Amino acid sequence: MQAFSCVNREEISTMQRKWCPNLNHRRSNAPVRYCPNCGEVVSANIIVKKCSEEEHAESRRRRNAYCTDCGAQLIK
Repeated sequence: MQAFSCVNREEISTMQRKWCPNLNHRRSNAPVRYCPNCGEVVSANIIVKKCSEEEHAESRRRRNAYCTDCGAQLIK
C-alpha cells in the first residue's frame, strides 16, 4: 500500500509550490484572474482578457510581475 493513495496530484503540486504573499490566493472572490506576484490563477471564473501593450506598461509601473488579466509575465 502507498501512503499517499488518498492525495491527488493537484494537492501534491499545491504543497510543493512556493508560498506567495499575495492575499488573492486566500480569497473566495478574488477580483483578478491571475496573481500579480506569481502568475497563478486565483479566480478561474473571471474570463481571460486580451491586453494591450499600454495596459501591460501600466501594470509594470505598478510593479506587477504578471498581468492580472491575461497572466503574461511582465517583469523577468
